[in-house]
Amino acid sequence: MYRTTSIAIVLASLTLVGCGKEATGQVAAVVNGEEITLQEINAELGNTPIPEGVDKKVVQQAALQKIVERRLLAQTAREDGLDKTPDYLLRERQLRDALLVQLMGQRAERALKVPDQQEIDKFIGDNPLMFAERKILTIDRIQFALPEKVDQLKALENDHSMDAVAARLQQMGIQFRRDTPQVDAASLGQQRMAQIRALPAGEPFVVPENGVVTVGVIVGERPEPVSASDARPLAVQALRKQKLNETVQQRLKQSRTAAEIEYQAGFAPAADKAKGAAEKK
Repeated sequence: MYRTTSIAIVLASLTLVGCGKEATGQVAAVVNGEEITLQEINAELGNTPIPEGVDKKVVQQAALQKIVERRLLAQTAREDGLDKTPDYLLRERQLRDALLVQLMGQRAERALKVPDQQEIDKFIGDNPLMFAERKILTIDRIQFALPEKVDQLKALENDHSMDAVAARLQQMGIQFRRDTPQVDAASLGQQRMAQIRALPAGEPFVVPENGVVTVGVIVGERPEPVSASDARPLAVQALRKQKLNETVQQRLKQSRTAAEIEYQAGFAPAADKAKGAAEKK
C-alpha cells in the first residue's frame, strides 16, 4: 500500500517537473527540461546572411536542430560524468575567460568614436606601407620554436646567409621549417621594415615573437598600392583596431596594477624576477 502511494507521488512529481517548461513564446524547444530560446537560435546563426527567397523559418529550424543535437550530446556527456573530470573543469575555465575577454572587447569596440576625416588622413599619411607604398614581399623564411636556452641564438650572429643559418640550426639539432611565403609588408610594420631595409643585401633578419623565431631574407617584392577609394575604409578599420587594442591594454595595465599575483619559484616573468631581486637588496 505504502509502496503504491510513494510511486504515485514520484510519478506526479515528474509530471509536474516536465510541465514546468513549455515550448512557447521565446522558448523554441525544451530538451529534457532544458530550454532553447529564440535568442540562442539567432546566436547560432550569427551574422550568416539568409539568401534572398529562402524562408527564414526554415533556416531557424535547421539551426535549432543543430542546437538540439548538441544539447542531447552534452546531456549524454554529463550522464557519463565528463563534466566532473579535471580536463573539463580546466577547459571550462579557459573558455569562460576567453568569452569574457571577447565580450569586453566587443563592448569597448561599440563605445569607440568614429574617427574624423583629419584623423583618417593622418593615419594614411603616417602608414605608407599600408596604402600608397604597399608591397607584397616574397621571403625566404626559416621558422623554429624558441629554444629553452635563448643564448644559443647568439651563434646565428655569425651567419650571413639563409643557407648558413639552416646549416647552423642542423648542427645545433634544432628542428625548423623553411618556406617562401608571400607577405604583406604592412604586416611587418613601418619600424621593422626600416630595420630590415638597413641590413646589407642578403643579410637575414631575426624576429623572435610569441615563442617562435623567424629568420628571413626578402627575395622579391611587387608593388600593390591601395587605391584612394579603398584607403579610407581600411584606415577606419585599422584605427578602430588600434584604439581597441589601446583600450584593452589600458584595462589590463590597471588590472595588473591592482592585482595581487604570487608566482611559484621559477615561474615569474623576467621583469618580476628582476624587481624581486632589487627589493631583496
